[in-house]
Amino acid sequence: MLDFTTASTLIKDAMPVVCSEGGQLAVVDHLEGSGTIKLATNGDGQHHYIPLTWVTSVDDAVHIDRTGDQAMAEWSTTPPGDAVDPEPEPARYVNSVDATAGQPMVARVMARKQELEAALAALPADDLRARGDLELALGSIAELLTGDLDNVPPVVVASMNRWLENTKHVAETPTPPAVEPEAVVDPLLDAATGPMVSAREPMPASHSPNP
Repeated sequence: MLDFTTASTLIKDAMPVVCSEGGQLAVVDHLEGSGTIKLATNGDGQHHYIPLTWVTSVDDAVHIDRTGDQAMAEWSTTPPGDAVDPEPEPARYVNSVDATAGQPMVARVMARKQELEAALAALPADDLRARGDLELALGSIAELLTGDLDNVPPVVVASMNRWLENTKHVAETPTPPAVEPEAVVDPLLDAATGPMVSAREPMPASHSPNP
């Protein structure tokens, strides 16, 4: 078994995890806790966790002692008790690049193109820098969306994928912090003495002078 110190030296983020049959099972997200590997999300967006005790060797990949079927039957979807992320993942803007993962490349590109076109249409005319970024991104993809889009050559698919990655954070707008509503102060209330009595109103009976 690898100890955590050795594992942290050998096992790097994004390394492939290879099962005993030689096929790739998953990809390393990062080491977690004192003896766990957190795997990157799979097709359904779920993280999985495997123990370091499964690891038989590490070279350019992490090799484990289980078949793919056995590993998937035994891995966990929750971290062990001693596994604590160094810090929680910050909330992030999710655009169509993430939302359409797994769909055909042309469909993903078209969804992102429409998203950027909508963002450009919503921008004020004087936001020249953001408009320039969007126009550049849209212009570069227009060159790739030509010809037979039902039979896109692999080299064009690779260029489309690079375009998606390069424009992933274009037009992102952080969510503004919530603004607490201002307290409404009743003008007839005095913070120190309670309800104020108008000088024009008669004095309450309990304060009237004795007859």
